[in-house]
This record gives sequence, structure tokens and C-alpha cells, in this order.
Amino acid sequence: MEREDVLEYLLEAKESLESIESGLLNFEKTTLDGSLVDREILDTLFRHFHTIKGSSGFFGLSGIVKIAHAAENLLDYLRNKPESQDEETLEILLTALDILNELVIHEEDSPTGGGLYSEEQNQFLQRSNDKLLELKNSGLDLSPTNETEPNKEEFGIFQDTNKTFPEKEEFGIFTTEVKHSVSDEFGLFQNDTNDSQNEEFGLFEPKQSETNAEYGLFVTNQTDSKLNNLPSNISKPKPEEKKSNQKKDIRIDTDKLDSLLDIVGEIVINEPMVTEHPDLKKLKLENFQKSALQLKKLIRSLQEITLSLRMVPISGVFSRMERLVRDTAKKTGKQVELIISGEDTEIDKSIIEEMYDPLVHIIRNAIDHGLETPEERKEAGKQTKGSIHLTAVQSGKEVWIEVKDDGKGLQRDKIIRKAISLGLISHLEAENLKDEEVWDFLFHPGFSTAKEVTDLSGRGVGLDVVRKNVSTLKGFVDVSSNFGQGTVFLIRVPLTLAIIEGLVVRKSETYFILPSIDVKESLYIKEEPIHELYRNNHSILYRENQISIVDIDLLFGKESELNDQHSIHEKYMIVTESHEKQMGIVFDEILGNQSIVIKPISPLFKNINGLAGCTILGNGHAGLILDVRKLINQHMAIQST
Repeated sequence: MEREDVLEYLLEAKESLESIESGLLNFEKTTLDGSLVDREILDTLFRHFHTIKGSSGFFGLSGIVKIAHAAENLLDYLRNKPESQDEETLEILLTALDILNELVIHEEDSPTGGGLYSEEQNQFLQRSNDKLLELKNSGLDLSPTNETEPNKEEFGIFQDTNKTFPEKEEFGIFTTEVKHSVSDEFGLFQNDTNDSQNEEFGLFEPKQSETNAEYGLFVTNQTDSKLNNLPSNISKPKPEEKKSNQKKDIRIDTDKLDSLLDIVGEIVINEPMVTEHPDLKKLKLENFQKSALQLKKLIRSLQEITLSLRMVPISGVFSRMERLVRDTAKKTGKQVELIISGEDTEIDKSIIEEMYDPLVHIIRNAIDHGLETPEERKEAGKQTKGSIHLTAVQSGKEVWIEVKDDGKGLQRDKIIRKAISLGLISHLEAENLKDEEVWDFLFHPGFSTAKEVTDLSGRGVGLDVVRKNVSTLKGFVDVSSNFGQGTVFLIRVPLTLAIIEGLVVRKSETYFILPSIDVKESLYIKEEPIHELYRNNHSILYRENQISIVDIDLLFGKESELNDQHSIHEKYMIVTESHEKQMGIVFDEILGNQSIVIKPISPLFKNINGLAGCTILGNGHAGLILDVRKLINQHMAIQST
């Protein structure tokens, strides 16, 4: 067996395991007691485990086969005796899912044939078998099961052998057996009558007028009484959708997509270098201009389509949070409901991969620190079950991800006391702090208000990681809280990091690009007075407010040209904003707004703060992309000291 084939199968197995996890969590939510067990979910879970078992056996992955078979046996029993379902059975199935994930990852990293490699995995098999025997011996299993009598196994679907109401189960479609032979073709089953029937293309038309036909399942009047005794959760199959409406997917290596994006980026850069070449400016080329305009539109469309290839729904990350919430709630003894919305929002694949850790830390903190115990919530007049809302929405060129809980909220005094004890602030300074400034201490490395260290929190490394990861993605994390009502964490990240919209400006002979998302306004200033507080510290009146104004040289460690001036003479000021902090940057010329393909900066300039990358402009010059947010924070920190 080729290694490439095994790796491709393991990718498919991961997708099946994600479906299993979603199904198990949904099964837990909808199952209150045995009478409410959803047979359709059990059948779906059974098929997923059986598919993994069969496919893994084909590739010789013996360990995966054993674990999947153990889970399959439990599910097969529950399908016959749904009233036997209990919390321990669900825990065993979730443990089987975790072990299968471990085996798949282990096989990807170090091919060993898929065998079991730890004592815990072997112990699970014994635990699963013991549980199955316990269920059978509990007195609920009064009829023969698939384990004691030989059954016909076909395509992973097992036939029940109930003597009173024999059922045939194939491909998830159930019909009652009659004495005559049953014809089945293309997965549609027909009850035989005395007269022969025509079969064409898998659609069966009974000759007798009394026979009811619906969606390819035909039942004669003679079997109506038997059908009434079938389980109520067996519903009529839905009509199959037309193949033309099915979504077709293809698996493509992300490296190929990255190469395609790079090539399209080069085309975007070179298009203006050709269509706006200086040699063409003095020529009257009307037809050329029309063709150039059409070419520009096509390249723009090509760029948008290429970017969309890397866009994936954020639901993949959101769905993984359900298991996290469940396990964390059980460890803390709290009742928590996760409410997800906006999971169809799309974001760049490279960004979505970095969003998992921040969300894990925020949600764990929300459950461990934010939400109260059922007793505390009851005393506060709240419902015993707390809720966490996880929402995603696209806003312009950003995606906003909000985590909101209805817990006790942040305790301002407690956070201030901890900040003072760590030497982050003095008692006098603490009195004048705004709430936003107090919440900001939570992101300081080593900051934690937990009384003791647990396996969930207490070491002060959670929210520090959140801010670091989000900042790497050129994003923000904002916090708001109302005491007694809950806390909201808002993460704002760009849609993509590959191509951005930027404002191209010039200072002397150097070109700079400011990301449009950081630009609040651009102004032409002529004879506007500036105020100098002290050297290299200037301000200007902007819409009835005084804001800092800087020369680009000052941001990179040089002396500001504004030191010897009392007013600005015919300059352009770009008003930038970060976390409600505004700063004006002076430039000589604004060239316009355009799509910018970000290129990595040379290692020679890696120690220069405030540069996010570089690019090639349409005029052939190199342009430096400014990290405006870092420049603002850096400048404000200098001014405050």
C-alpha cells in the first residue's frame, strides 16, 4: 500500500471523526431518557464508525479497527435497546473518538501500521467490552442480539432478527419482510405481491391500485398492520436531490494555492507597470486605454476569485468549541450551554488556523472564572444553566468574533489589587483608571486572579497568549463587562493577510503604504498651527480635539522636522486610529488607494519596529508597509513616560 494513499485516507478519516464528534454531542443534547433516543442519530453514528472500521481494515490499520469495532458494538446494541443508553455509555463513545483521533495523528506522524501503542488504549477495549456485557446482563436484553446469533452483514448494516416483526435494514431504509422474495435495486425496496411488477431504473410501479407508493418505497395494504408496529422514529425517506444541485469539491494542496496567489499577486503588481508605463503617457492611444481598462477589471476579478479559494467557513473552529465547553463544564461542575451563530462566515485559511488557541483560552476563562455554579446563579435570580454566545460576523475587511457569557462579570477591585501587587500600577494611579484600562491588565503576562492553580487556569498565561496570537494576525482584542451580567470578548481580525487595501503616500523619495483599515481620514493642511509641548512632542487641532501629530522620521528614531516649525505648510496629514487612540502622520503626497500584495521584508530590517512588510508599486518603486497600530502604541508609550 502506497504511503500517499494511506495519508489521503487519514485526511478523510479526520473528516469522519469530526462528524462523529458533532453527532455524539448532538446525541447527548437531545437524549433526556431512553424513550427520547433519536434512532436516526444512532444509525448515522453507527455507519460512521463502521465506515472507519472497514476502510481502516483495508489499509491494515489494526488499532483503528479494534477501537472502531468496540464503539460499533455498543452502538449496535443501543439501536436495538435505546432505553439502555446512559451517561457512561456516552463517555465510552467519546473516549473511543479521542483514541481514534490519537491513532490517526500518530499514524500520520510515524507510520506504524495503525496498531495500539499505549496501555490506556488496550484498557479501553476491556472497558468497552465490560460495559457491553453489563448492558446485556442488566435484564433489559430479553431477546437474542447480533452477538449471539449469526446475522447477515452487508455493507456495514446489520439485520435485526426479531421473530415477531422481522425487519430488514439495508442502506438505512427499513421495510417489513413478507413471505415472498423482496426485490431491491438501487437501494429502493419493493414489497412483492402475487402479481409481478415492472422495475425500471430503480423505480417500482405496482400494478395493483391499492398499493401506496411514495418516494420509491411501496407498501401493500396487507402489511399496514405490521407497519403500525414499527418504531415511531423510522421516518419516510426524503426524495433525493438532483445531482445537478450537489456541491462538487476537490482536495487541493494549500501549497499550490499559495503559489497561485503569489503569481496573481505578481500580475497585480505588473499590470500598472505596463498599462501606466511612462513611455505611454505622451502617446494618444484610445484603443489601448480601453483594452487596459478591461484588462484591469479582469485582473481584479482574478484576484478576488483567487483569494476566495483560500476562504473557508469558520464553522470548523466553532464546532470544536462544543466539545471544549462540554468537558470544561463537567470538570468545573457547572451547567453551560454554547450558542453558536454566524458559523458560515468565511475567513482566510491561514488566519482561521491561528484562531483556535485564542478561542480556547477565552472560553475556558468564561466557564472557569465568569460563569457561576448552579447554586450561585439560582441565588442571583438567574437560570441554573449559564450560556456562552459564540458569534462571527463580517464587517468590511474584518471578521469580528464575539464570545459573550452571562456570568458574574469582571471584578474591577480584584483586578486592581492584583495589578498593584504585581507593581503594574500605584494606588494613586488606580483611582483614575477607566474600565477599559483596568481590563487591559488581564492581558499582562503572568496576570491571574485565580486563588489556586488548576489544570484549567491560574497560571496567568491564557489571555497573554490570546493578545499575542491576535496581534500577530494584525488584529485586536477588546473587552467589556458589566458586573453581575457578564463579559464580552471581541476579536477583530482581517479577512486575509495576503493582499490588503492600502493608501500609498510619499515622504521625500520614499514610498509608504498605510493599511486602509487603520486610516480614519486624510486631510490637506495649509498654514495650520501646531502646538509643541516639548521637543518631538506636537499636537494639532482635529475636529475640536487635540491629537498627536508626528513626522514619519520621528517614528523611526530620527528628529522630527516639526521641531523648528510653528505651522504646517502644504502637507498631507493621515489621521490613523488604534483602540480609539488617534494620531496624525504628515506626508508630502498621497498617490491613492490600491490593492497591495504583501512581500516579506528582508532580515536586515527585522529589528525595525513599525514595518509590516514591503511591496512593489505600479511605478516600479519599492514601498514600505507600515504597522500603524504598533507605531501608535509605541509613540503613545514614549509620550506617557
